[in-house]
Amino acid sequence: MAHLSDPDIEARIRRIEGVTGKPVILRSVRPSCHCFRGRVTERSNCFLIEYRDETPGYFWDHDLIRELLMCIEQHRGRKVTLYDGDVQYVEVSARRAFRRSRPPR
Repeated sequence: MAHLSDPDIEARIRRIEGVTGKPVILRSVRPSCHCFRGRVTERSNCFLIEYRDETPGYFWDHDLIRELLMCIEQHRGRKVTLYDGDVQYVEVSARRAFRRSRPPR
């Protein structure tokens, strides 16, 4: 687990890891799609949280990390991708996807 300066986030990560038995891995990314905010992917051995980090070293991303942790809590077992404009794409399986809104192209 990456070191965070927010005890609430650290506690939520520890709770998720304790309940699921899987570590939570945080990875900051600089995506080419400027509307991408973040993504949660459950793998067989971990939860991978990738989040847009436009200014590494600053902690402006804590609200986004909290939102992505909530996605693990609500949509466990699914891949969730967040985009600007409150667009959320929840992938139920590799063959069939449920869309709350259409993701950007």
